[in-house]
Amino acid sequence: MRLGTSEQGLTEIMAVAEHVNSLAVLAEGFSLRPDVLLQPDGHATEMVAPVEAHAAGAASETLEQISVWAKSTLGIDHVPALWRVLARHPRFLAATWSKNCLVLGPAEIDEATKACAALAVAMNAQSAYMTAYLNPWVRRAASLDDDGLVELGAAVMHFVAFNTIAHGMMLEPPFTDLRTADFGAGGRYVDAPGPGSPPPAG
Repeated sequence: MRLGTSEQGLTEIMAVAEHVNSLAVLAEGFSLRPDVLLQPDGHATEMVAPVEAHAAGAASETLEQISVWAKSTLGIDHVPALWRVLARHPRFLAATWSKNCLVLGPAEIDEATKACAALAVAMNAQSAYMTAYLNPWVRRAASLDDDGLVELGAAVMHFVAFNTIAHGMMLEPPFTDLRTADFGAGGRYVDAPGPGSPPPAG
């Protein structure tokens, strides 16, 4: 909010967190092996076998949309296994893909910020599948190299540590009534320093 994000923007970030976390739960729950960028080899661990695209039936149209997106965004020539598992229920696949496009697409919050938030959620969920899946998108959308990814990882580590300490000490949230207007002209927090600001002199 201090940086100009409205309640809508905050809701968009929460939607990213909810959506990516739910995908991570499914991927890890079904023991899906990471298949972005490379297809997995060795012994299969998947509890539910992904549908082959040529045998997808009613899910074919949605998988074709995902295929186009995966090629342009992830740089791969196959549909990720996550979506091919959901293809066993075509209507659920279509609904989840539509939600994916809505939640992760740019709106008040830009694509780069959403990509970084999504990867942070996947890392926090300790999802090998979703972390690998999101990696090329984050690199493209936010123009991050290896150093940039480590910087993002450092931010995740920092706030995971803070959350762990706050939870362990059973601390109450310090702000429960914030509104966008509090950070606008004349708002009560308009001059408050933000995260990462240097300490006041003296």
